[in-house]
Amino acid sequence: MRFVSLAFLTVSCAAGLALAGCGGTRTYNWAAERAAGYKIGPGDVVRVSVWKHDEMSQSVTVRPDGAISMPLIGDINAEGKNVDEVAADIGKRVTKYFADQPPITVQVTEVKSYKIYVVGEVQRGGEFTPNHQVTVVQGLALAGGFTRTAAEDEVVIVRKDARGERRIPFSFSAVVKTGDLQQNLILQTGDTVIVP
Repeated sequence: MRFVSLAFLTVSCAAGLALAGCGGTRTYNWAAERAAGYKIGPGDVVRVSVWKHDEMSQSVTVRPDGAISMPLIGDINAEGKNVDEVAADIGKRVTKYFADQPPITVQVTEVKSYKIYVVGEVQRGGEFTPNHQVTVVQGLALAGGFTRTAAEDEVVIVRKDARGERRIPFSFSAVVKTGDLQQNLILQTGDTVIVP
């Protein structure tokens, strides 16, 4: 009977390796999640610099509708985009006004739209609005850490963006005890960390 149980465990572990793995190790393409970068949102203040064109360079606040207003070119949608995407959009618009194709940089100088959620078996769950991006471990710390009954290695980050909605696995012991830091992602605005 003991042999059968061991054999069953081995077969079950091999069958579930792609999803959960054995010993708390789960496979996931965390590198793809890291490539996202900070997404601009309403209330953020961005600094737009157009080289050699001071009349176009300014700091602007992202409006509630997600747009920013620029001289000459009008409104640019910034919500949900990173700084490089906004700079590229501005660059396309200024080509009709400047023949020299000036380099454009966009920087987020004040973060106001960043919100994350931590729910489940934590001390103080809810919505958090830090003034800078935080990692999963930092988000858990904001929520006061785990309760005694928390399943620390079965944490899930629910993320919804242009790539769709998905569930990203997170194992606390893999990050803290074995040093698997790739799982300690920077949380994007709107991410929900669920601790079962």
